Amino acid sequence: MNIEAMRAFLEIASTGSFQNAAERLNITQSAISARIKSLEQRLNRILFTRKRAGAELTVAGARFMRHAQACVQSWERAQQEIALPPGIDNLFSLGLQIPFGPATPKW
Repeated sequence: MNIEAMRAFLEIASTGSFQNAAERLNITQSAISARIKSLEQRLNRILFTRKRAGAELTVAGARFMRHAQACVQSWERAQQEIALPPGIDNLFSLGLQIPFGPATPKW
């Protein structure tokens, strides 16, 4: 399956619009439509009801939602894991809050 097609599917489901999804993904509406058409052909199911006011998930689209989310999340985790330098197994992030403005020590 095409991960970019699944991302397009998830954006349309989130925004309710092919146009809004295209804008959020920085691609053309025709590219979004082509990705969804490809998914629909592979799944042999219509995923969205297209209306003038936007797009609505069909029953098949609603069922596909959790699978698309799982595939995209799995792909992103794989990319992060593989991108680690040799000898590094995990990443750890630490955030600190640094105070701004004049510091007045309280002695």
